[in-house]
Amino acid sequence: MPRRFHGLLALLLVVSGVQKTAAFSLSGIPDAWQVQAIGYQIDAPDIFAPMNLGEEYRWNTPNITYGFDPSFLDYFGARGVEAVEEAVQILNSLPPVSAMSADLSEFPLDTRRFNHQATALGIFDVKTWSLSLMLVELGLTAPERWVFTLRSRVVLPGPTPVYTTVKRNFDPITLVPSSYINGTLYTYQILQTFANPDTWEAVDFVIDPLAPTHTTVASIAGVGIGTDDFRGFFNNVSGLFVTGLTRDDAGAIRYIYSKNNANTENLPPNATVVSGGGGPWGVPGGGTNAGGGVLQGLRRGVDKVNLIRVNFDSFLGQFVPITNRYEDVIITNGVTRSQTVERLVTQPDILFGVADLGVSTGGIPIFLGRNRPFINNDAINGQVGLAGPGEIQSQAVIVFSNAGPWFFNVLEGSEETATPGFVWGHYDGTTNAPVVFPVGTSIRDIEQLVFGASGGTPWAVP
Repeated sequence: MPRRFHGLLALLLVVSGVQKTAAFSLSGIPDAWQVQAIGYQIDAPDIFAPMNLGEEYRWNTPNITYGFDPSFLDYFGARGVEAVEEAVQILNSLPPVSAMSADLSEFPLDTRRFNHQATALGIFDVKTWSLSLMLVELGLTAPERWVFTLRSRVVLPGPTPVYTTVKRNFDPITLVPSSYINGTLYTYQILQTFANPDTWEAVDFVIDPLAPTHTTVASIAGVGIGTDDFRGFFNNVSGLFVTGLTRDDAGAIRYIYSKNNANTENLPPNATVVSGGGGPWGVPGGGTNAGGGVLQGLRRGVDKVNLIRVNFDSFLGQFVPITNRYEDVIITNGVTRSQTVERLVTQPDILFGVADLGVSTGGIPIFLGRNRPFINNDAINGQVGLAGPGEIQSQAVIVFSNAGPWFFNVLEGSEETATPGFVWGHYDGTTNAPVVFPVGTSIRDIEQLVFGASGGTPWAVP
């Protein structure tokens, strides 16, 4: 049996003549060489690393549940839930990846918009950030950070540092490494970006200074994490909202969840084969359950991911359990077989919550938290050690900071000389005033907070 089955390559090479002006990156567990000294795992939330092709991580159930912890409901209320639901709707409205066009031309190259009132007040859109974070939890990461990335830094006598730079950015049509993202060409400069401990990175930037940059939705939560350059970063995302996924976001989802992309995987937790299987025909050592169903086997991508909400019962103090049933397809000796699987869900696969997440190494409140429920299945996919492929299993946790409103002072100072920090909100392109959080906060409160301090607009660069 082949080590990897990526039949998607054969299909996509039909359109290999298309100009390579796009690319995506894959998230996963950092490999042994992906260390802080060369630009990985820089700060507490920076827990993912870019993967090579064949090392992708994904869910292998078509039905992924999500829910809201009481902390989220208390802080954001019904309007916050509505914001996340809008993000979920964008993902649920995607067609099966098998129904996407060969060139993905139905997806735009840039879906970013700005609400100027929210920009002036330093407000972050909960819908937009939720969508970006869910993309990461589906296996994507920010290509704008990983077009070029360091593989090594070695100091020779002299001392003379030498670097090896690789690409972790792949064209969604041909799957070859690419320097483009949504039509914009990137290059890099090796810089020391942090000290104590020292960190060097291949910092990506656009060749044409007028070209759109940081266009992918995956980049919103993927570029700013792990950096203390918050002022410049926040200037680019305050007031930002998106209307949907870009071409490269969709290309990543197509690659990861294509039915032509098969990896050896286990059934998800709490899943039981209830019919089908017909005997022990999984991979050697994979095993079956009592009914003859396969627990471990060569599985295709699920083609279409469906996000299903589960509700928290405040009276019982728990989420309301649900049971999902779906057809599980396994490949053995070139033959596909199916079995019916039931999965009892007592906790949401993706949980949204709120907490004080502490501060970064630069003293800035960490505004997002997430875990990494990724499992490396390399050991059951072959003999040569790689960083994947793997599974994403419940429970993925997305936590928003409840630190705001807050102030930032350099050296000693006061409220008068402070720069106000960002606040969470929700807005669109209409003339309606942004909704701001936590519950009970008004837009007038934020205007007074911002314009009542001499620090001026949040994170404005002098």
